Amino acid sequence: MRVALVDGGSFVLPYDYQLAETLAAQGVEVEFHGSRTRYNGELLEAMRRLPGVTVHDRALSRTVAPRWKGVLGYLLLWLGLCWRRRRFDAVNLQFLAGWPLELPFLWALRRRLVFTVHNAVPHGFSGQRHAPTERIARLARTLVFVSRFSRDDFIARYGEAFRAKSRLLGIGLTPVVPGLPPVPYRPAPPPEALVYWSTVKPYKGVELFAELARSQRLRDAGVGLEIHGAWAPELAGLKAELAGLGVRIEDGYLDPPRLLRLLARNVVFLLPYREATQSGALFSLLHHGRVFLCTDVGDLGDFLRRFGLEALLLQERSADAVADALDRLRRDPAAIAAALQAAQDASAWSTTNAGIAAVYAGDG
Repeated sequence: MRVALVDGGSFVLPYDYQLAETLAAQGVEVEFHGSRTRYNGELLEAMRRLPGVTVHDRALSRTVAPRWKGVLGYLLLWLGLCWRRRRFDAVNLQFLAGWPLELPFLWALRRRLVFTVHNAVPHGFSGQRHAPTERIARLARTLVFVSRFSRDDFIARYGEAFRAKSRLLGIGLTPVVPGLPPVPYRPAPPPEALVYWSTVKPYKGVELFAELARSQRLRDAGVGLEIHGAWAPELAGLKAELAGLGVRIEDGYLDPPRLLRLLARNVVFLLPYREATQSGALFSLLHHGRVFLCTDVGDLGDFLRRFGLEALLLQERSADAVADALDRLRRDPAAIAAALQAAQDASAWSTTNAGIAAVYAGDG
């Protein structure tokens, strides 16, 4: 069996890597089609080294090519896939990168089209239904969802007619550097800081750090506050406010050595999202044996409840709720470490997606 994975902007490249590795381990030949970006060279090279995986990368991202060149390259990508479509059992689209361009090719590929729905509607979209997403979902032979929440949210918005062709292939452990083994959990002492790590976008909820910086309970606990990741330009005002309140800001992409140093520190990570379907950052933190606190949105709350980790779930988006969660951590670090270890053990890709090949064959 041969599968083409298409992620035009390499939007979810760590996920693409793990998916390709898992498919190849089950005897599936994989062709990955994506973009070089300013930051992803090491991960693309690691994917090239996977047995049974071929990588076709182009300069499509705005970080490495002007817009016209990226559009032309993306057009050529789809022309090539359509010309060679009989070679593939499935063509798996990960993200819409430009639906007016994509739609004619997806219609031509509809008998082979597998559409991975990461979000029922794009982030920041206020409507109930996103017409391009719905149209492509109707064309697709199979819909793949990466969490139960994203599947249930999609069907609630677009209708029960999609359930029959929906398949759940959950995210698994995701090392920040491919090939690193999982880091076992150990009971940890009180943290030196609360840390947010990921890209900083409006829906990620980092404005909570302003309230945290003003919290007497957190000051009394001696917990620092840090935000690591590239900021969206529209949040420049918030970034200046938080820096003025004493929050440590590291604005920019963290290369692997810096990221591994951050993950080795005695800190607790905070995922304060206002909205989300699932979080790739959560599965990286889980792989690296890190403790994290989450707001109860999307799949995050469902994941924590599944493994008896309600202690890590914020009861509300407030400084007091964060302080309460830190108190729970201090009271029973051994029990929380044991529950996190059980979650890590159950989240290997080979475990969560044991039957993945059948899904791409069309009979899973």
